[in-house]
Amino acid sequence: MSRRKLNVLLDRGAVLFIGIAVGTVLGVSFATGGKPLSVLPSVLTGGDSAALPDEGGDEGGAPMPARAAGKTGADKTGAGAKTVPLPGLVPGCSGSFPHGARIDAAIASGRPIHIGVFGDSFGDGVWSATNQAFRHHPEVKVHQFSHEGTGFTRYRTQNLLDDARARLAGQPIDLALISIGANDTQGLFVDGHAAPYMSEAWKTVIGERARALVQMLQQRGVAVGWVGLPRMRDADYDRDIQAMNRFFAKVTCPLGVPFANSVPRTEDGQHRFSLRLVDPATGKDYLARANDGKHMTFHGYEVITAPLVRPVLALLEGPRAPGPAPLPASVPVPKPPVPKPVEPSLVHKPRPPRPHPDEAPDNGPAKDKQTPENKAAKPSPPVVLPSSTALPTEKPTGLSTSPAHTPAASHTEMPSRGGKGQ
Repeated sequence: MSRRKLNVLLDRGAVLFIGIAVGTVLGVSFATGGKPLSVLPSVLTGGDSAALPDEGGDEGGAPMPARAAGKTGADKTGAGAKTVPLPGLVPGCSGSFPHGARIDAAIASGRPIHIGVFGDSFGDGVWSATNQAFRHHPEVKVHQFSHEGTGFTRYRTQNLLDDARARLAGQPIDLALISIGANDTQGLFVDGHAAPYMSEAWKTVIGERARALVQMLQQRGVAVGWVGLPRMRDADYDRDIQAMNRFFAKVTCPLGVPFANSVPRTEDGQHRFSLRLVDPATGKDYLARANDGKHMTFHGYEVITAPLVRPVLALLEGPRAPGPAPLPASVPVPKPPVPKPVEPSLVHKPRPPRPHPDEAPDNGPAKDKQTPENKAAKPSPPVVLPSSTALPTEKPTGLSTSPAHTPAASHTEMPSRGGKGQ
């Protein structure tokens, strides 16, 4: 083979190798949306269904992967689905929750436990679900500190940190749950310059605000938990929300705040939005989402709040104090007291029979006085009523023959109050 032909073959091989390499890079880039391999779905990286990948530093981020290594109850539909435990918290972000200085002191002293829920409209839903979860614990009080339409990007409308401080001044709490971010998928102005959503300037400001809220609560001895946002119906909005989840998990995890990843429990078996889902705790189908494609139903909020509520319930329902010990078998059974005899002076004596009005007083023996012996021999004459006392033979008119009854008390129905709108 001549040197010229060999050079041609080498050139063609180099071109082919370069083409394969470029194609591989393009394929990986397409699969990850231009992001590092750390954001690949957990089915490829072997991650847990509750784990969140790094948000990657982009403005949007790919939808949060929610694939589990094995099958779960969410892979099936209908009442016959297999019951599996609820997905847990993001690994490594639970800290000592639900323990905290205040809640431990409340349990030790037996005083009431106060839980406060912060956030936007999702916080409202978490509050209602949490309040229902502790319905059998009258010693627990759940307070609604959430406001719909609020967010960390809307401090010109309401400063969440100042609002939380004011509320805690009037009502101290022992444990806090936070669910927020649905209104924060927008840019803001930083030092007079626009900071687009998920830009470095945006993440710096919003991260500082979220961190300040959590640390203010923790400095007061409050245990803090965070409930992430669910899968959304709109693809663009869902992409932004999943980037929000990854960002808040990254901010709160170093603070020891447990982050409940709601996505695995708010998507179907194909990891898509669905109005109806399978409850992972019961395996039963239920209506999980509102028609707006964003919010949850009441039971949906119960499902996404469960990973943070269950540890608190377990803490409250710890080992109970034993009941009183039974008496030993050797203890004699007390006999009933013997009744005392009644004194003769207290015995009731029957009164003598009264004389008949027609009988003469007992002034001595009388000739016509009736005795038991002559009563039988000489009966008394029958008493005849005068004509004026004859009983009527007809019913009187104008009277009701129905049984007397008391009219029922009048009942005034109180007007119902309308609930607060979303």
